[in-house]
Amino acid sequence: MQVNVAPFGSTGIKVFMTREGDLIIHAGHDEQMEDDGYISRRFEGRIAIPMGLDSNSIQSSLSPDGILSVTAKEKASHYEKIIPVFPANPHRHLSDHPRVSPGGP
Repeated sequence: MQVNVAPFGSTGIKVFMTREGDLIIHAGHDEQMEDDGYISRRFEGRIAIPMGLDSNSIQSSLSPDGILSVTAKEKASHYEKIIPVFPANPHRHLSDHPRVSPGGP
């Protein structure tokens, strides 16, 4: 995700995550004198972190031209590798085993 936060300067930017799993980007600066008088700016963006992302891997960086980038890695699958199960004796059926029935243990 990228957000242009150039008007706020690097010291006025905060990125944090809520207990509910939302990512919040807050940017702002106090009143500053500009052509039209004193101006104060605020920005707050909120996004729900998708379930497939690892919230511990979230990182942010600010480019020299004021673009804030927030990145995260995908969660590793619970099942990294499926391992096939084969009976020890291919000619013997599971129902032949005294402790295993076709309906389960």
